[in-house]
Order: sequence, then C-alpha cells, then structure tokens
Amino acid sequence: MNKDKLAELIEFVKTTDLQEVVWEKKGSSIRFRLSPDSVSAQEVTPALSTAVPAGAGAAASTEPEKIVIKSLMVGTFYRADSKDRPPLVVEGTLVTAGQPVGSVEAMKIMKDVVAPIDCKIIKALVANGHAVEYGQALFEVEPVPGDSHV
Repeated sequence: MNKDKLAELIEFVKTTDLQEVVWEKKGSSIRFRLSPDSVSAQEVTPALSTAVPAGAGAAASTEPEKIVIKSLMVGTFYRADSKDRPPLVVEGTLVTAGQPVGSVEAMKIMKDVVAPIDCKIIKALVANGHAVEYGQALFEVEPVPGDSHV
C-alpha cells in the first residue's frame, strides 16, 4: 500500500458518516474506525492487517481446525430438551453428523440444531435461554477423523 492510496482512503473516510470502513485487496486489509467519543471524522486512525492466505500456516500448525455450528433461524436458543434436563452436549462431547446439539424456538416452534459433521464440542458460545440471530455461532467445534467411531 503506497502513501498516496492510504491518504486517499483516509480522505474518503473523512467525507462519510460511517463508523467503520474496511478495505481489502490482495491479502491485506485496512480498517478505519472512528472512536466512540470522537466528534468529527478528523480523528480517523487506520489499522493495518495482513490476511494470511488459507492453508499458509496449516503445515506448521498441529492444532486441529476449529469451526462453528451456527443458528439456522432467529429465536431463543436452548441447550437442553426441557428445563429440568441437562444440556444435550457439553465441552468435550463427541457428536456424530446430524446429532442434535441444541434447539432454537421461534413462535412456539422448535427447530433442532444439529452437528454438520462428526466433531468434538470445544466451547458453547451462547447460554441457555438467550436470543440468537440467524447465522450466529452457537458452538465452537473441531472435526473428528471419520475412523474415530464417535
């Protein structure tokens, strides 16, 4: 990124009333964010980051890939079948593809949240009984090899 392009982006941000602007190109990104207490766009500070291409660090890292199970609808998230039952899964639980891990209720209709693959639950990201949005991450999981007989 050259100084002229950076100055041009800063000037663009100053002319808008946006709170945040992200510009990405060729694996690099720049984020301009106004501080909450700034009164004018003159206080714009860029934050530079370089994106790592997918798979670039995979050979060096021995950590398994972590993915998330997301909500398929807006509603209330439940980790158990009923109030007097324990959660369907807890951290460390091994689940098979298609196994229910929770449910989302909207307008008195319950929809199961299922594991998309054989995986291990790493972390529950939403507490029982909390509202969720479409696409919101509910669980962090890591894939389990197919021959592990979950």
